[in-house]
Amino acid sequence: MLDDCPGAAQFTRTPTLKIKKCPECGADVEIFSTELKVKCGKCGFTIYNDLGSCIQWCKYAKECVGEEVYNSLKIKTVAFLCVGNASRSQITEALARKLCPSPKLRFISAGTQPADEIAPKAQQVLAEEGITWRGKPKKLPDKEGIDVVVTMGCAVECPVIPGAKVIAWDIPDPKGKDIGEFRRVLSMIKRKILELLEEVE
Repeated sequence: MLDDCPGAAQFTRTPTLKIKKCPECGADVEIFSTELKVKCGKCGFTIYNDLGSCIQWCKYAKECVGEEVYNSLKIKTVAFLCVGNASRSQITEALARKLCPSPKLRFISAGTQPADEIAPKAQQVLAEEGITWRGKPKKLPDKEGIDVVVTMGCAVECPVIPGAKVIAWDIPDPKGKDIGEFRRVLSMIKRKILELLEEVE
């Protein structure tokens, strides 16, 4: 609806109605031009209005639009996973964002048992790299749309994410160690990220 549009107060436009076929059950689904997404009334599957969102989030996108279009527009999401999401995975997410400016890759981090706050020494070593980082420990927000999961080590149990590639790293946890160990871990992570970018880009 128009109320959902940030620019609605500045102009008036007439919504148009489209009929889309639900890829899950085949039912016809009505969606207005002003709606970002709707749920199929028959099976509850989410239907996206624009091509970009469809390619990013819909599991049927590749077969709907074709592999060539899909590969040219798809943004890969790489999730770095550890236990507390307070040190290693936070450092990795921050470094990956700095080292890879590609618009075709998106980086997030999460923990299986998130800590209350990021480790101050993790922020310190990132600051030494010229990165001001204010990330907060969190759980994996949504399993859909994640293409690659990178586990940090220490027997991190990776959640089941259909279709996602899982890469296991063996990065020691610097929790409770001195700043020198945090710097050593950061150097290890930086090398791993450069290897990862060659693999996923």
